[in-house]
Amino acid sequence: MPAVTPVPDRGLREPTGPRVLLTVGTDHHPFNRLVRWANDWLEVHPEQVPRFFVQSGTASLRPICPGSAYLDAGQLDAALDKADVVVCHGGPATIAAGWARGLLPIAVPRLPQLGEHVDDHQLSFCLKLAELGRVRLAQTQTEFARLLEEVARDLAAFHASVPATDVDAVVARFGELVDGLVGRSRPRPPLIYRGRQRRTAGGIGNASGLSKPPPGFPRAATWQGTDARVRADLARRSNKERG
Repeated sequence: MPAVTPVPDRGLREPTGPRVLLTVGTDHHPFNRLVRWANDWLEVHPEQVPRFFVQSGTASLRPICPGSAYLDAGQLDAALDKADVVVCHGGPATIAAGWARGLLPIAVPRLPQLGEHVDDHQLSFCLKLAELGRVRLAQTQTEFARLLEEVARDLAAFHASVPATDVDAVVARFGELVDGLVGRSRPRPPLIYRGRQRRTAGGIGNASGLSKPPPGFPRAATWQGTDARVRADLARRSNKERG
């Protein structure tokens, strides 16, 4: 029987407000910092716990909201389709997946000095994206909390204007930017994340640890996948998220 992240019983009314999907990607480095920031914010805003879903990867901290360690391709697409807000690490494929759905992601880049990645290319990438108005950047816990509170006041500020048909070209240009920032010489895998009608096969991990999604998110039956497919999805997505 898979492990399940429980939702605290706080005797709360059915919440209203944006549905938030938080994803840390597939990199093997734990991203405890982002999970802790989400937990801390939800402790202060417990009425929003059922509206959050956290994909936590290898983090040792468990989300206090519905969550899963990994999601496969179909699960990720379903969650993104239902989300009103996307919070993510600085992976180009995840950011582009938000753009493809008209969302302006809240991006928290992984930092190598905290053991979250091998170098600081996510920070350089996200700083440039923030300068161009393509992400809402949170480098501190204070900024992260402020952005989540802004979501409740002005959800439109977290919607993107990048047409789905232009996402591939935009991601390709930003991929070239990252190559220049980090001085890579190796070929990059194509960072293509088309819109809802043209999806890539890559997903995020497997469905172990899956709990009941928040209201409005896909039902549990839609989150199931075969082990073989999940492993293949994880391998493909890992290659993309290394950017």
